[in-house]
Amino acid sequence: MKRFELKEVKEAIEHAMDGGQALHVWRPENPDSWASAPRVFRRAKVWGHLLDQNEARLIETVHELGVKVVKVMKRGTRHQHVDLCGRPLRRAMAICRDVENERIREAS
Repeated sequence: MKRFELKEVKEAIEHAMDGGQALHVWRPENPDSWASAPRVFRRAKVWGHLLDQNEARLIETVHELGVKVVKVMKRGTRHQHVDLCGRPLRRAMAICRDVENERIREAS
């Protein structure tokens, strides 16, 4: 899993299209304006999309992050993802940090 920031959405999609898992993270400017978003998202300060073209792996990963009910968004498109916030998002960000730290150790 590799982390991408707000303006790196194209790069995140490309990473997922190349077979990886991409965590696209951003801070919504005004979460209350997303009236259709679940309350847990409107209260969260950071939101994320976990993009993955392998739907089975995507669902398995999201379950491992602690999401009980998984809703795959934009299924079957290059934008296929699951929305994350709260504890599952923090867990995903920690995995990304661990992966990046491992890459740094290997490069040293």
